[in-house]
Amino acid sequence: MSDIINRERFLDNISAKLGRPRQTTPVERPPLRYTCHHEVMAGKNSDDLKHILVDYTRKALGAQALITTKANLTESLRRICVDYCHDEAAANQSMTPNETLVSADPRLLALFDPEQLETDAHRVHVWNTQLGYGPNIEIAERAKVGIVYAEQALAESGTMVLYSQPAQGRAISLLPEASVFVVPKSALVARLTQATAKLHQKAQQGERLPSCVNFISGPSSTADIELIKVVGVHGPIHATYVIIDDL
Repeated sequence: MSDIINRERFLDNISAKLGRPRQTTPVERPPLRYTCHHEVMAGKNSDDLKHILVDYTRKALGAQALITTKANLTESLRRICVDYCHDEAAANQSMTPNETLVSADPRLLALFDPEQLETDAHRVHVWNTQLGYGPNIEIAERAKVGIVYAEQALAESGTMVLYSQPAQGRAISLLPEASVFVVPKSALVARLTQATAKLHQKAQQGERLPSCVNFISGPSSTADIELIKVVGVHGPIHATYVIIDDL
């Protein structure tokens, strides 16, 4: 707090305007009268949450959900990239290779080698903080597919939780036409309640919180006009969740 300029004077001025002394002791959080938000899916294990997530994703979000293993992850991602790039490659008269942008999150790169996804018609890039903002954004704008690592997955709403960090810029999941989210089965939780509880725990332990937390539920869509759902309004029009079953 010592780095905040004029903090004390600012707070003293507010107290004076309110006509009361400053509150300097911590406020005790009152107990919640109801805790039903903790009870939803409370008895579900990781496999139960996995099936709920997959079913909701396919039926309600119009997205793909794939269950794989660590050993088969590279092949699974290769097939996903080929499927997303196939139609465009067939229509691309110049035969320019399609591109995929991969997060540089160490946890993701420890699971597979991005170079193994490359073919003559498919080029793979890894987010590179040394290049600076501009070049990474240019690649993200060109890329057909963006592959990111999810901190958590919410079974109830088919939502992927992404923490913004230097190695995983937000553009990877927002600018390419298709977003691919890789998440371990152990990171599946019931709902938003558990996702925010983790952030609260980090704050209590004094850990630095991410500058941005994105909750992404399938491809971008809206139903603002006469409740008619339109996909691909303000972001990726395709989404695939890759759940690693043995992690």
